Amino acid sequence: MARRKRFGLAVVAAAVVVAAAMGLSAPAHAGLLSCGGGTRVFAPWNDSSYYYLATNGGLESGSLGWSLAGGASVVAGNEPFYASGSHSLALPSGSTATSPATCVGTLNDAIRMFGSDAGGTDGGLRVRVLWYGLLSNVLGITDVGTFTPGGGWSPTARVGSLGGLPSLVPLLGSTSARIQLTPVGAGSNWRIDDLYVDPFYCR
Repeated sequence: MARRKRFGLAVVAAAVVVAAAMGLSAPAHAGLLSCGGGTRVFAPWNDSSYYYLATNGGLESGSLGWSLAGGASVVAGNEPFYASGSHSLALPSGSTATSPATCVGTLNDAIRMFGSDAGGTDGGLRVRVLWYGLLSNVLGITDVGTFTPGGGWSPTARVGSLGGLPSLVPLLGSTSARIQLTPVGAGSNWRIDDLYVDPFYCR
């Protein structure tokens, strides 16, 4: 029991150090269990789940709230499936983009977006979630998946946001998170648009 407790504390401590080194501010918080409803935005691709748009997830307010590094930038051009915007996020190799603080309750445990890496020769796009607690402290950082590189605009895979900390995060009361996107390797031509969270994803 003591060893398990020390391990949990070590994970949290390591996450705090990483977040501090990255200069990320703590987000505001919302509902503990769920952050509300949404729409079936991915229904044309046989996904009937309801999703809500993450804070500035469409990049239509520019980089407001986003932390961009290594050449990541908001550029002209929207994903082609919906005519509701005119901007997207460009992620060259060596870049990192971290979303604004977004409500992600313990029932809100899936992430999906539109992405393109047409002509890219990188190793994919790594997705991580940085979790915050009720006191705006970093609870943990989870590596939740890597999107397949090389294709044109399409919905990305749906990834479960709890990743490797399925018990630590809910127990410590995380109510918000920032979603981090990082191309893997050289040759990235990633573009990302319309970042969504699924309120009622069931594995």
